[in-house]
Amino acid sequence: MALLQDKVAMITGGTGALGRAVAERFLSEGAKVAIPYIIDAEVPLLEQRLGGRFAQANLLVSKVDVANPDQLGKFVDSVVKKFGRIDALVNLVGGFWGGKPISETTLEEWQAMFDLNLKPTFLCCKAVVPIMQKNKFGRIVSVASRSGLMGAGDFAAYAVAKGAIATFTYSLAEEVLNDGVLVNAIAPSTIDTEANRKAMPNAKHERWVKPEDIAKTLSFLCSDLNQVTSGTVVPVYGLA
Repeated sequence: MALLQDKVAMITGGTGALGRAVAERFLSEGAKVAIPYIIDAEVPLLEQRLGGRFAQANLLVSKVDVANPDQLGKFVDSVVKKFGRIDALVNLVGGFWGGKPISETTLEEWQAMFDLNLKPTFLCCKAVVPIMQKNKFGRIVSVASRSGLMGAGDFAAYAVAKGAIATFTYSLAEEVLNDGVLVNAIAPSTIDTEANRKAMPNAKHERWVKPEDIAKTLSFLCSDLNQVTSGTVVPVYGLA
């Protein structure tokens, strides 16, 4: 049997570079997948990657701002109506902008990193956790970063926002410990995407972690094979 056979997974950021790999992996492992998206131009890229799977009944793709509680709530309701439940939540929504020293970072820039990274993770968990608690089963994985665990000069806003996701993960995991819900995060180094290659053309791209390899880790953490791992941040650094 496939690793995620008949599991229902909600993958935010599922049309992005990492998300497309994760969506493909989850579908190939037998999951029913729901993807909220906000960037129209990314949808054809997902369709291209999935091919015939894009039109299958086990995939739901809807334009939703997951940072908007009303839109998110309606989407979650639609997922439950279509698939019956939500077994796994993969929080991939997030972002990054070029670094600045703390002394040059504006309050708006500082807040923007939390709104882009931490806020969607919080809101999606808030919306989905009660469903998982009711069903006494759930798997949640969010995305921190290596810089969020270690800090990074000139990138404090991003690093602190990602570090907050790690702390959020520890806290939520403790809250739902007795509900059959396992909560983890991953901490990537630089992910080998087209955008990152263009931004850092002289880097050692072959040492970066590939989206497909991250997707394998996520599929395990969201599967029944994961019975004991919760409240941790799993490093996915590749060779970087």
